[in-house]
Amino acid sequence: MAFEVVGLHFFADSSEAHPVRGVYDPQFLRDYAVAHEEAGFDRVLVGQTATWPDPLSTAAHIAAVTKTLKFMVAHRPGFIAPTMAARMFATLDRASGGRAGVHIITGASDVETQADGDYLTKEQRYHRSREYVEILRRMWSSEVPFDHAGEWYRFNGAFALVKPVQEQIPVFWAGNSDAAVQMGAQVCDVYAIGPATLADTRATIARFKQEAALHGRDPDVSMSMRVIVADTEDAAWEKAERLLGTVMDHLASGKQIGRDKGESDPGTLALKRQAAMGDRLDERLWTGMTRATEGRLHATALVGTPDQVAAALEQYHAIGVNRFLLNGFYTIEDVRLFGEGLVPVLRKRIAAAG
Repeated sequence: MAFEVVGLHFFADSSEAHPVRGVYDPQFLRDYAVAHEEAGFDRVLVGQTATWPDPLSTAAHIAAVTKTLKFMVAHRPGFIAPTMAARMFATLDRASGGRAGVHIITGASDVETQADGDYLTKEQRYHRSREYVEILRRMWSSEVPFDHAGEWYRFNGAFALVKPVQEQIPVFWAGNSDAAVQMGAQVCDVYAIGPATLADTRATIARFKQEAALHGRDPDVSMSMRVIVADTEDAAWEKAERLLGTVMDHLASGKQIGRDKGESDPGTLALKRQAAMGDRLDERLWTGMTRATEGRLHATALVGTPDQVAAALEQYHAIGVNRFLLNGFYTIEDVRLFGEGLVPVLRKRIAAAG
């Protein structure tokens, strides 16, 4: 299993702690990408929603100013033919020297997908996404044109002259519904999950791995986690409480911060259930901000010194997580801070664990 430290790439220098106006800042994009690379991150997620800037062209933009940083480009099936998407991602992989990755986000919210004209149910979308990925893979590998007649797509003579540098571009997959697990287990290389306690994470991984085993597969697992670090544990917890106060002040003043996914979002519901268990779980998993905002902000975080947080992440690694998507609350400042302590300490711990 490959071990990776992944970052979350934003389109502008804005976060819950520092909300600013502006949707797309090209200079920040370049600076932020370089900061991730210099801090020792392997890859960054470039996100997608129904209102955000385009992630694929953004990945191409920041690939031009980096040398080793790889990409996890969010991509929602249903709006571009898979044959065309395959050529687009193969082109990015060629242009970047083999650094492309596609993160299939099927969409938990009907409201959001309908904003782009997609009226399929969530379960239908996951079935379509499975077929979509199968077509991507065939387009990347086929040396001759081929026909396809499936449940969701039909075409004749599909072919891509441009092939990826990588034998296959890695496919990431998110979702925890039954359909998400059943479809993703058949096609993805990496299953992406959100922050949770060790016990809940172990159960989530077991459920997915069991489904994947039915198809003779064993995908990797990636976990996203917010992080708050400081030189001492007391300072880290004080930092978390100050951060909570800052965010609540912003909310009280009417500022738009973070991404409110709505009360019915499965991730929001899971985090609310988790936060109801207490502000501190598994010693240093902090749910304070999630609890205070009633799940509006997905901000569950590990809190402590770099070594303490690395030790906590090592526990997740021991139960099957081998890629960590880590981000803080202060964009470039936190990325550089992680590069000075957390990232090298985490790598050392994982290497020592074998």
